Amino acid sequence: MSGFWGWGGWDAAGAMATTGATFVALWLGLHEVQMRKKDESDRQSAQARLVVPVIDADHGEVVNHSAEPLLELRIIRADADVDGKPVAVRWPEDAQRTFRNVSAGQARYLELQKQGWGPLIDPEVGYEVGIDKGIAPANATHRRLTVQFIDASGLRWQRVGLAPPTRILGELAEPAPNTE
Repeated sequence: MSGFWGWGGWDAAGAMATTGATFVALWLGLHEVQMRKKDESDRQSAQARLVVPVIDADHGEVVNHSAEPLLELRIIRADADVDGKPVAVRWPEDAQRTFRNVSAGQARYLELQKQGWGPLIDPEVGYEVGIDKGIAPANATHRRLTVQFIDASGLRWQRVGLAPPTRILGELAEPAPNTE
């Protein structure tokens, strides 16, 4: 036989098929590794997703909604956004912000301090209608606590508000001091 489908043509077609099969096998293996890593990450963060830090009215609250205890919990800071920039929220100087052994279902609280933020400008009338006093300015958005904790497996996590938790590979941070 002569032409493309002679011995040389079959060799080329076989080589292309073998190469294609190799790429498919490599892709499937890589995909399997990625899926296993994602499953492991999801398993590890299962408890961390159930630790919920929020600011409600004039206090911060961190609830361990998981079925396992937290070995340590630290409330690192409280803040809110004003015009897209974070503004620190204050707390009493003697407030406890490091807790050990927070049991399943338990909450820890941080009382927040009201302060004066300057004149309160009514957006509809455009002039001052009083003093802006509260834990954050009246026009603040996205009030949140930043917490770090050690879960029941000994893994370290950080959660900023209701954003997904992220792993911490080093030590937990010390709670931030009040701003001046």
